[in-house]
Amino acid sequence: MRLLALENLCVRRGNRIVVDGVSLEVSGGEVVGLIGPNGAGKTTLMRAAQGLVAYSGTSSLADLSARDRARSAAWLPQTRDIAWPISVATLVALGRTPYLAGGRKLSAADRAAIDTAIDRMDLRALAQRTATELSGGEQARALIARVLAQETPLLLADEPVSGLDPAHQIATMRVFAGLAADGRGVLVSLHDLGLAARHCTRLALMHRGRIVADGAPREVLSDARMRDVFGVGGHWSEGPDGPAFHVVEGIPA
Repeated sequence: MRLLALENLCVRRGNRIVVDGVSLEVSGGEVVGLIGPNGAGKTTLMRAAQGLVAYSGTSSLADLSARDRARSAAWLPQTRDIAWPISVATLVALGRTPYLAGGRKLSAADRAAIDTAIDRMDLRALAQRTATELSGGEQARALIARVLAQETPLLLADEPVSGLDPAHQIATMRVFAGLAADGRGVLVSLHDLGLAARHCTRLALMHRGRIVADGAPREVLSDARMRDVFGVGGHWSEGPDGPAFHVVEGIPA
């Protein structure tokens, strides 16, 4: 099932084109990794897809009403500010806000979604801690749990593993894979190409505002694209757990 469809999406800032005619689809069962150098337009693309910045072209998600959009897609931005000194459990419970119109209180189903999200992000021991007093990595996990509690068909996450320790980076990507296995879709921007190659079903490579490659990780992370887009080399290897991708300093000849 198609969960997001972008067609010829463009974003301008003054005279500069930041996103240049991007067409992209995300379906249920996919973890699509949005990769590319700094300034490629990844964050702007994800924001425009939700109608959070002015754009031209079409976005199936931005066309929805605010309420329907909140029930169709959860958004995890790069910024991780937690404004109020509330408990982790209360922070995660905010993910249920789209379903609480009219002053409705949390139901058993809401509480189950909150508990599942807390457990998925390994936060049970921190659930009653004040979120603003946690480390940066712990706060990041709490905010990921909040969007998981929203239980939308689509999740958009902008650099969600930045600042997490290696174990929780891998655990988070496995959570995303689990969502895809359940028929949901994930669009996630990543700078760690090894994680992207290992855990994403598909990669979309942005460069200078455009999608220059979209396909299987091995196809997208070719020597030529690594050289042309990132200015570094790349190496695929086979390990006991499957293929792995490594960035190398030298540029392939």
